[in-house]
Amino acid sequence: MTLENKQTFRDALSAFPSGVTIVSTTDEQGRHWGFTASSFSSVSMDPPLVLVCIANKADSHAAFVNAQRYAINILSQEQKDVAMHFARKGVDKFGPHAFRYGTGDDPHPPMLPGSMASLVCIARDVHEAGDHTVLIGEIQDVELGDATPLVYYNRGFRDLELETADSLI
Repeated sequence: MTLENKQTFRDALSAFPSGVTIVSTTDEQGRHWGFTASSFSSVSMDPPLVLVCIANKADSHAAFVNAQRYAINILSQEQKDVAMHFARKGVDKFGPHAFRYGTGDDPHPPMLPGSMASLVCIARDVHEAGDHTVLIGEIQDVELGDATPLVYYNRGFRDLELETADSLI
């Protein structure tokens, strides 16, 4: 693909609105890892599978390729700052944010309160795909929140305007 075609491809992808997630895990040494992702999708209902993609150059790539479990936190509009913070390299991603961490009795990955939903996944498959790696996880647990989703479209965050049936009359 030529340089011009790559930009056209990027422009086409930016025309697709998507939700925003923070994917998080804890490695065997107890270090927390995370990244912002909009490349997230359901895969299967039976068994319940989802996928998320991570850049091969991400600082946390090795941690996620080797992870046994991870959480996918679907962000709310109030969490734009968290999304931007986790998109940066070389910063303490977890320190400034109120994650809930697993314990010996409940060893779940870091979960972000206030999210639309948090999905705890058991790592199932890892597939190299160009400059990204596709992580497929089987859902072990789901926590639902009650907020408005964070949406990314045309290289920026957007607010949703919900229409009710009454407003259409």
